[in-house]
Amino acid sequence: MTPQSQDRAVEDATSSPALMPLIDYTDQPEDGPAELLAASLRALLDAAVTSDATGDEQLEIAAAVDELTERLSGGDGSRLAAGMPWPPVERMRRGDRPYNAVLGRAHPMAPPMPITVCEDGSVRSELTMRAIHEGPAGFVHGGWVAALLDQLLGSANIVSGHPAMTGELTIRYRRGTPYGVPLVLRARTDSVNGRRVHASGEITVDGRVTAEATGLFILPTAERVAEIRRVAGSRAANRLRSSTTDTVGG
Repeated sequence: MTPQSQDRAVEDATSSPALMPLIDYTDQPEDGPAELLAASLRALLDAAVTSDATGDEQLEIAAAVDELTERLSGGDGSRLAAGMPWPPVERMRRGDRPYNAVLGRAHPMAPPMPITVCEDGSVRSELTMRAIHEGPAGFVHGGWVAALLDQLLGSANIVSGHPAMTGELTIRYRRGTPYGVPLVLRARTDSVNGRRVHASGEITVDGRVTAEATGLFILPTAERVAEIRRVAGSRAANRLRSSTTDTVGG
C-alpha cells in the first residue's frame, strides 16, 4: 500500500458512518419481558451458587430448569437464532443494547451497567456486582473487572463520537473490587489520532480506586462498519419477523 492509499484508508475510516449512532444514555427504554426474564435468571444464577441445596434437591431443580430450557429452545433448537438479537437503529440511538454481555438488561450474566453522560463528556456508571461474579473470596473476578472497564471505555468513545474497537487494554489492579456493594465507574476519551483512540477509566468504592484502565481503540474501516451493520440489520429483521409470527400465531 502506498503512502497516499494509506492516507485515504484512514480518511475513509474516520469519516465513515459510526459503528453505532451517537447514543443518548439519559433516555433508556423501559424494561420489557426479556429484561424481566433476565432479572429472574440472575436471581436463579445467584441462588445456584449460594443456596444450601444439595444432592437430590439439586438434581430435581436441574430437571425443572432443563424443562424451561427445552421450552425456550424448542427442544431440537428450532427456536434458537445464530446469535443474540440486535435492536433496530432507532433503539440503539437511545443506548438500548439489551443483550450486551456487560451492560445489557436482557442478558442474565450482565450486572447490568446503567450509564450516564457527565457534563464534561465523560461517562459514569453505578452498579453492584453479585456472588456469581466472584473470584477471590468476597471480591469480583479480575476478568469481570476488565470487562466492566472495557465496556465503559468503549461507551465513552461512542459518546465522544469515536466508536472504536478494543485494540489493547491495560488494567492496573490497585486492590480487590468487592461485590455486594455499590461500585462507581468513570471513563473518558483522552485523545484521537487518525484511527487510534485512547481512553481511560477507573472503578472506585467509597472514593478509593480499586482498578484503573487505559485502552487503545481502533476505528473500524468502512468495510468493517458495513459488515457489522449488515449482521445487525439481519438480526433485527429476524427478531421482528419472529415477534410478528408469534403475535399472529396467537
